[in-house]
Amino acid sequence: MFRRIVPLVVILSLVGAICPTPARATSTQTEIEMGRASDEQIVETNVIETDPLLNAYVQKIANNLWREVARKDVPYNIKIIQDTDVNSFATLGGYVYINEGLIDFVQSDDELAGVIGHETGHIERRHVLTMQSKAQALNLLFGVAAIFSPLIYQFGNLMEAGAMAKISRADELQADRTGLQLMARAGYDPENMETMLAHLNALGNAHADVVTKYLQDHPDPGARVNHLLGYPELDPKDVTEQQLLVQALGDRERARYEFSEIKFEDILKKDPSNAEALLGLGQDQLALGFPNKSQQTLAEAAQIGSAQTRDLANARIAALRDMEVQRVDLTQPNLGQLRGLLADAQTAQDQANTAIDARRSEGLDQLKQINARLNALQYETQQYGAINPPHGSRLEAILKNLNTMSRSINSALADSSESIGGVGSLRQNKESGLLRESRDILKEMQAPLDATPIPSDSLAVLPSYPSMFAELRAADSDMIRSVDGARAALTILDQSVGDLDAFFRLFNNEHLNFQGDISQSQYDELAPQVQKLATAFNNAATAASEAAQLYNMARTRQLSTRITLLGLGSSPQRYSTLQYALKARFGLDGVPYAEMLHDGLTPGDVTVGTILAADIKSDPEEILDEAVRTKKSPVDIANEHGMHAWPLEIFTGLIYLDYTDDPQKELQTT
Repeated sequence: MFRRIVPLVVILSLVGAICPTPARATSTQTEIEMGRASDEQIVETNVIETDPLLNAYVQKIANNLWREVARKDVPYNIKIIQDTDVNSFATLGGYVYINEGLIDFVQSDDELAGVIGHETGHIERRHVLTMQSKAQALNLLFGVAAIFSPLIYQFGNLMEAGAMAKISRADELQADRTGLQLMARAGYDPENMETMLAHLNALGNAHADVVTKYLQDHPDPGARVNHLLGYPELDPKDVTEQQLLVQALGDRERARYEFSEIKFEDILKKDPSNAEALLGLGQDQLALGFPNKSQQTLAEAAQIGSAQTRDLANARIAALRDMEVQRVDLTQPNLGQLRGLLADAQTAQDQANTAIDARRSEGLDQLKQINARLNALQYETQQYGAINPPHGSRLEAILKNLNTMSRSINSALADSSESIGGVGSLRQNKESGLLRESRDILKEMQAPLDATPIPSDSLAVLPSYPSMFAELRAADSDMIRSVDGARAALTILDQSVGDLDAFFRLFNNEHLNFQGDISQSQYDELAPQVQKLATAFNNAATAASEAAQLYNMARTRQLSTRITLLGLGSSPQRYSTLQYALKARFGLDGVPYAEMLHDGLTPGDVTVGTILAADIKSDPEEILDEAVRTKKSPVDIANEHGMHAWPLEIFTGLIYLDYTDDPQKELQTT
């Protein structure tokens, strides 16, 4: 990508020429001021996510960790960068930056806590200042803007230029150690730092390009996992049964049903008579769709537990026995009609695949051509030596417009790439992306219709099939429109690159006066052109952003469908586990079970509606009433209310992962 085109040879020559600053000679106040200066530049050169719910979510986790830090002398800050790269970094003075792509990548609050804890560890240990290479990188960080032309400076990305001086392996492992301690003290499950690295390792093996940036800036995840296992927080010999029980209860409190189930089972292998673990396991088994197992486990807890445990277990057993009675209240669907709707959905997906395939190929060609032109264009930009434009000067005004323009180029390229590449393909042996996901969902929905007899759990989901088919058709439409929108953005971008080339040819011929500024006549000639370019590139970025909105709406629709396929609407008891998960994460518990059935809503609808309500500070019932009244999907209602679809997809995915995350499989992979 053009954003990473700063020539390495030039960067290295600069690093070698800069005199390092001793770490301990830098006061905390100086560090904070430098951090603020870099933050201003990072904000200017990146798109910062403004969604209130996502920012509150990340800030809450960060605050929980930062209450446990040893360094109380820096004002910790965290910002979310709209970037699909799986990456994060910390700078001076307590500043942490998390790419939205990484938030999308993690599978739980605890895994995100591990990431933030790791970056906080760099700040705690003063890694940016403690080694000569860090001091060199620091000088480079604040000197590169004055040495390069602003376009090179922007496209190279200031922080990525600084990352050329790699953080040492020892620093990374030390940051892991500190992050692990912070997690444990803040009440997060330390095992999730291990699973986070396991995810990275697995994804890196299968799709190295997706995590390339992270792997450039951090050591191999597999090696880091092996090192982590030596710490007492993760060493089975040092974790007592009581500590494991506390971790399991904490996982369950955060609705991490799969994680807590495994921990409860581990406890019971050593202590089969642990009534508290039996009680927790019984609740998890219900959430995960095993009501019969749940009854058996709760019965064991009732036999061996205290009077309080016995009462709780018996109350839950009685509720479980009512489940079968509740099932008969669910409308039994017309199976022939559902099979017809399934055939229609499969036909619609085939048509969408055909429509997308050619568009996607053309879009990928457009991306290659534009990146080639931009890469070639960098060599026409002039280097201005050590010139630093005077504050308030005409040259500074031109450079600010160039920074705005280049940020728009980066944003347009990133969003277009995500939309065009992310829809994927159904070509044989190349199945990928959202198209493959829709195909897999339809196969999963078809399985019970082909079974004889149809499993009882599946029968409870069948009434939601028509709504789910409609959601998948809407996802197909979103995908087509997303690719079209991304290609339109690239067309605008491509048309403007020629004008950009002409502008730089003119700009490179300008001369600075003795005040380090350009003349008024030069400014009058340049300003209209750079403003025209800034407007054009902003239009490209806006078009690409709209395409990305559609792309993430499609992803959210698929996740909503998958949540419904879990069977969470099969009984009030299972539905209550979804309400608990929503309440734990958003402070809202959706709508009552009877209301969901009466209004023809699905558990996926309730999930999306609740997330939107939390985002815009509304009530889930109001949102879902609007969906029922207008006969629109809650995903469309969210779009109309202006919610960013990427945070919506992230939160919907986290709810889904509460039920489906498989930590044992992930850890075995590593």
